[in-house]
Amino acid sequence: MNVTVYLSSRSEIDKAFIRATIELAHGLGAIGATLVYGGSNAGQMHTLAYEAKTAGAKIIGIIPEVFRNLADPLADKMIYTKNLGERKTKLRELGDVYVALPGGIGTADEVMSTLADMTVNRDFSKKILLVNINGIFNPLIQQLKTFAELNLASPEAVNVTEAVATAEECIKKLKQLKIKE
Repeated sequence: MNVTVYLSSRSEIDKAFIRATIELAHGLGAIGATLVYGGSNAGQMHTLAYEAKTAGAKIIGIIPEVFRNLADPLADKMIYTKNLGERKTKLRELGDVYVALPGGIGTADEVMSTLADMTVNRDFSKKILLVNINGIFNPLIQQLKTFAELNLASPEAVNVTEAVATAEECIKKLKQLKIKE
């Protein structure tokens, strides 16, 4: 199972977010998943890759060519893209399921781009799991519900997104998903 993870590349963040990154990484290794992520050797991206690799996961990094100097050498495979848009497309294409850890603008953009792509293609067969540490995704979850309530987004797009309280709960959900290998 390829698990695309969206997360921050920053390191000076809440310790609860860092713990969630480490717990998710260990869980990915334990279930034999392949991590697909933004490919950077910075902050939480590197922490995720390091901990996942240590736990036995395979690692696929996807990074824009302009950031080649930040490519994480831990990746088993590194894919270079022309720009961020192409990177997002590749992250979506390779993922069997998507997980968002606490992150900033880039993480929110990746989640919304994934939902937009699902909507355009009318394909809601994949899940997006939001690891909602300290309620970080509550405003986004509420906004998605509001979009659906106002008939501005399809219920399918909103329902494909699911909040989980912890990284441990996320791994349990990943185990339950029926992914075609």
